[in-house]
Amino acid sequence: MQFIQKQHIPKALSLIQAVEFIAEYFSKASEKRIYQYFCALELLKLIVKLRKWSLVDKYGLMISVNNNYIETDYQEQEAAIQFQQHLGPLEYNPQAVNQKSIKEELNSIKEPNPKFNLGYYDLIQDKQTSLFTMLPIPNHSNQKDYESKLNQIRIKIGEILYIFRPLIYCVLILKYGGHSYTPYYISFFIDLLRFLIEFQIKIYKKSQKEELKIRAKEAIICYILRNPFYSSIVKQIILSNTLGKILNQQGWIYRFIIVLIELRSSKCLLL
Repeated sequence: MQFIQKQHIPKALSLIQAVEFIAEYFSKASEKRIYQYFCALELLKLIVKLRKWSLVDKYGLMISVNNNYIETDYQEQEAAIQFQQHLGPLEYNPQAVNQKSIKEELNSIKEPNPKFNLGYYDLIQDKQTSLFTMLPIPNHSNQKDYESKLNQIRIKIGEILYIFRPLIYCVLILKYGGHSYTPYYISFFIDLLRFLIEFQIKIYKKSQKEELKIRAKEAIICYILRNPFYSSIVKQIILSNTLGKILNQQGWIYRFIIVLIELRSSKCLLL
């Protein structure tokens, strides 16, 4: 897959997802045949993801395209580089500061103004915050923890589980069927193991923290809407018996809600 360039990877993943959607809704094949298509497409998607992992994420935590903090991280990184270039050589010289005169001046003020404590603090809401925390100083300590050997091992194990799980789930569906709890439980165990590893990862970027939140939210939604849990519990007990009693099952509001849930519970969106 060397022909897939860095800028073409998001389009390639979107195209594969679209083909999966077409294979599910516009083909007249059986469920087993559809999952055979999914296995082939997920294998192709796996290769593209591995390409993205090496080219874009440099074998670190993979950041999805729908992450809202990618641009924020880029801006903060640029600001930190400029700060280091212009103010990095400056050093704190304690001998140049007359601490005794500063303390005497502070003691002579009966009611010091928290908005301007000799330039050392600024007022944010009701709390005094050091001005240095507001500057774009590179956080080398957190970055060093992120790049540590143990942390990189956690990241790689977690990402391998994250990348390979959909293909494993498709193969299990073909073997046991979509109404069996075996693929459901094995997939859940893989994700649970991944989350136990990922929540121990030391991160230093906002996009990395947001990525873990996105993955957790998507996993919860998928396991609620994934069969057989959805068809036997959510659809029959929650939607029919509970929501059906609150809303008129023949009304358009109830039908509209069911259509949205059914669309989100598409097989290709729950792999």
